[in-house]
Amino acid sequence: MTKRSAEAAKHGITAAATNVTGSRTFLAPTPADLILRDVERHAEHPDALSNTGVMLHLTGAVPDLAELRHHVAARLADLPCLTHVLDRRGPTARWKSAAPEMDHHIQAQRVDAGPEPLDAAMRRLLREPWPEAVPTWRLILLHGHVPDGFVLLYLTHHALQDAGSILAVLEALFGPPMGAEQSTAVARGVPHAHRLRPGQVLRSTMTLLRRAGKHHRWSSPAHPLSSRRHLMLTHAPAAWLRTTARAGDASTNDVNLTALADAVAEWAQAAWPRAADLPIPVMIPINLRTAEEVTAPGNRLFLARIDLPGGTMPLLQRLGHTRTLTHPLKSTEHKAVLRAILTRLPMWPFQRLVALMTAPGRLTLGASYVVVRHRLRYGDAEVNRLDPLVVCPPGAPMTVAVFVYGNEASACFRIDEALPGAESLPARWRQALEDMATAAQPAD
Repeated sequence: MTKRSAEAAKHGITAAATNVTGSRTFLAPTPADLILRDVERHAEHPDALSNTGVMLHLTGAVPDLAELRHHVAARLADLPCLTHVLDRRGPTARWKSAAPEMDHHIQAQRVDAGPEPLDAAMRRLLREPWPEAVPTWRLILLHGHVPDGFVLLYLTHHALQDAGSILAVLEALFGPPMGAEQSTAVARGVPHAHRLRPGQVLRSTMTLLRRAGKHHRWSSPAHPLSSRRHLMLTHAPAAWLRTTARAGDASTNDVNLTALADAVAEWAQAAWPRAADLPIPVMIPINLRTAEEVTAPGNRLFLARIDLPGGTMPLLQRLGHTRTLTHPLKSTEHKAVLRAILTRLPMWPFQRLVALMTAPGRLTLGASYVVVRHRLRYGDAEVNRLDPLVVCPPGAPMTVAVFVYGNEASACFRIDEALPGAESLPARWRQALEDMATAAQPAD
């Protein structure tokens, strides 16, 4: 990845605003978008491709495919992320307009009864390559696995869409009428226009550099990382996260990260001595998307690293440490600096920063978390669960994405198969959430 970024810098890849419609413009592809495309060249197995998405589980009658295609086509004008492709020729990267073909982009497949055929279909579709020069998304209607429901499997490429953009599309297609500022995709605490103070710029820069050091937690001659991935889905009551968050004066994502750190620390004690009793570096995507670009193509996030406490400690004590570590990431001033890096920094230093953060020895596990703000439905069929499908690129040991939708938290773990016994991590994460919620209950 470092070599690729250096090559891009050598050739002087530049960013430019791309016209959408009339007076609307959006940010040209950033190094984050480009690296998510280019990193696939290092993938030795389809598991490590940058394909991502969501499974929408609906209760109700299976819809007509032609009507579904018409439903989506009627909304494309407001969804530029579905009508553009990433185009890089010479020194310029841009978003190029490309018309989707509904017969290709929206399809239906019948699967056999039961959860296993549905799971197998999802895994097969997630690995499928994308045709050239067409928008990299598809919507597949899967049915037959249950008698009273169906799944809408939305897939895309991470260079085109991040989690916020994906949910903005799903809300536009299946959510209630809303203004752009109400979308789940819009980041809270990101100023539209913010005068950067030199002191804050310095503090934010030093924070980024302090967290950019090599750690080599996941370098092991006995277990070299691979491109093969476990894909594991698990679920937990959202009440567990909310109860603990209230008791600990923390966010629900603080609770999620605490459970993840506890799961990794417990697993490392038994299976990965290199990470036992040491801080656990975690990359957290900071959402920077504004209402004006809610459905624009490309990523509007910044990966921030924090080193969560490892070793053995009481869960609520671990939560307190996590809350302290994440607090600076939530400030409006810090987000303003990150937003300026994303939108104002010239391409060359931005590329160098991305290369620094993603160099061998620095990559680590990633953890994304989204609370979906709106209920979704298609016609009379209600969405009862959302399962995220997260990317785990070459060089990363694991990634975890959690969507909180209604009363359920759904987690997707993508874990390098080289990590011994790491299939236990989803269950450990869930158990940590339950144990924290129990410990947070007031005594009788």
